[in-house]
Amino acid sequence: MTRFGIHSTTQLEGFAGDAQEAAIARTQRIRHRALGVAFTLVALVYAVRLADLQILESEAHRARQVAQSAEWESLPAVRGRILDRHGRVLAAPDTRYQAFLAVNELRVDRAEAIETVAAVVPVAPERRSAIAEASGGWSLVASDVSDEERVRLQRTIGQGIYFESRSAREYPRSVGRRLIGAVASDGRGGTGLEADLDLWLVGEPGRAEVRLDGHRNAYRPPGGQVIDPVPGHDVVLTLDAELQRIAENELARALAKTGASGGDIVLVDPRTGEILALASERTDGAVDQISGLSDPYEPGSTLKPFLLASLLSEGVVDLDEIVDVEDGRLRIGSRVISDVYGYDTLSVRRVISKSSNVGAAKLSTRLTPAVQHRYLRDFGFGMRTQLEYLSESPGRLSRPESWTSLSPASLAMGYEISATSLQLALAYGAIANGGVLMRPSLVREIRDPFGRLVRRFDPIPVRRVISEEVAEAVRGVLEEVVRDGTGTLASMAQFAVAGKTGTARLAVNGRYAPGRHRASFVGFAPADDPRLVILTRLEDPQGEVYYGGAIAAPTSQATLKAALAADGVQVDPRLVVSDARPRPWSGGGAAGTPEGAVIFASSGTGAPGTDDVTNMSGRGVVALPDLAGLSARAAAARLHALGLRVEWRGQGSVAGQSPAPGSELLRGETVVLR
Repeated sequence: MTRFGIHSTTQLEGFAGDAQEAAIARTQRIRHRALGVAFTLVALVYAVRLADLQILESEAHRARQVAQSAEWESLPAVRGRILDRHGRVLAAPDTRYQAFLAVNELRVDRAEAIETVAAVVPVAPERRSAIAEASGGWSLVASDVSDEERVRLQRTIGQGIYFESRSAREYPRSVGRRLIGAVASDGRGGTGLEADLDLWLVGEPGRAEVRLDGHRNAYRPPGGQVIDPVPGHDVVLTLDAELQRIAENELARALAKTGASGGDIVLVDPRTGEILALASERTDGAVDQISGLSDPYEPGSTLKPFLLASLLSEGVVDLDEIVDVEDGRLRIGSRVISDVYGYDTLSVRRVISKSSNVGAAKLSTRLTPAVQHRYLRDFGFGMRTQLEYLSESPGRLSRPESWTSLSPASLAMGYEISATSLQLALAYGAIANGGVLMRPSLVREIRDPFGRLVRRFDPIPVRRVISEEVAEAVRGVLEEVVRDGTGTLASMAQFAVAGKTGTARLAVNGRYAPGRHRASFVGFAPADDPRLVILTRLEDPQGEVYYGGAIAAPTSQATLKAALAADGVQVDPRLVVSDARPRPWSGGGAAGTPEGAVIFASSGTGAPGTDDVTNMSGRGVVALPDLAGLSARAAAARLHALGLRVEWRGQGSVAGQSPAPGSELLRGETVVLR
């Protein structure tokens, strides 16, 4: 220090440096503490937020994450079955698969993988090319893969092949396909009963929870939610599968033999209205249309029994009353009505059995147009049958106000009116069952997947059309023709099926085409206690033989014979007697066959003649087939279809036959089976 007590300059500079360093140090300490506090606060905030996320908001965030990555995979329901009245399967579910190759996951060369698949299922050329050029992902290699094929491919290829299931449909008996229809590509009903019954058959699809990973690949998480699908219901039809097969086979045979462009065979239970078989065929390729329901036609002489029923119900005729039929020719205004045969007089019953157009026209004048129309309407003509399923036509029956002076006579002969085959069969059913028109049914029951009854469809009467007494009288008239001019045959015959034939001219573009006709037969059996109505219609048959009695009635007879011979068909054996045949007409060849009532009688009641309607084109020669191993009933059915008689001397199945297979026999000869 100086004497004045002041430091030297050097000393002062030293003191100043220490103070500055101390200040800097204090500032740094303050900053460090502030930063520490700040970091601590930030850490606390993060810790609090983390705790909030993991504890308080964890469920909400987990739900958000699941929502972003979770999806639902649809699980298709098993479609219900369609069964016949005896529980035989007509349509059933059949799971099929699409096969995909993940080319980047394969452990073998992709060309080798393709050939491995092709050895099991067909692989289209375009799919081979697509897989060869694929750079990754899944490539479709095959469709319609069965479950057995899927297992085989999975075992053979292993890694790199994947399958996606889809619902398919199997029709094991291949009968009634027009009626049953088909399933569309989406698994829903597409056509026929598959479409109309879809709400019962389709079931309820389920779903399974899946998650998506970062690459959007789906997987099912452990414990993921699964809602099982509910299978569809089973539908039990009124059809008999074996009767349906027989009807389809006999119709196809008749079309091939006659050259007809189409036709129907309908089998109905007259007591319930249940449709037992409905075979329809058209040569125009319209496979999704059922002509027996959708194609109305003029029924011709098969409509005459309803004229008789109307006349008897109104009490304006007596069956034995004599009618002047004008020698088979009657002029009404500018129109001439004629019969095949010219009779002077006929009783009312013979007007129907001889199918006299003149007699029917004259008798129709005893009904007012309103009454004639009412009875036809009550029998179900001119309106839909209320089948509920499938598309059907109401036919045509004009109101009396629009009739001309010729309309009553035309309607009496089965013209100026159109009806479907089902309408006509049901109308005959009303005569057969005692006078009650029944509502037709195709569905008998609905059952759940466990076989429990859900709904039963009981028979529904529509209305009483005629009294039981009138119905019995009309049935008697249809039976009496067997006694027409052949007393010996009548006294010995055992009757089985009564009915009426019809041959109507075919209209083309609003005009009747020359030489074109429609042949039909409608009948019921047994004649004294009807349990079955059968209708056969053949549209536009080719050749000289085109009458209903010549081609439609024998087809009906063959259908009933085959039904009796078939295994598992419960048909009353009284329906057809052994070796039945249509009765021979009293005179006339093919061109002059009357369109009367037909009764199938035992062939043992008289010798076959050249006028037998089943042999109008000559007896013919047939080659005897090999019947070894067939059941007796099946062998008899085949021989009957060939026009041969059968003598059975064995037990069980056929072990031998005489003459030997390949022998040429005349129709009507006997084959011995052992």
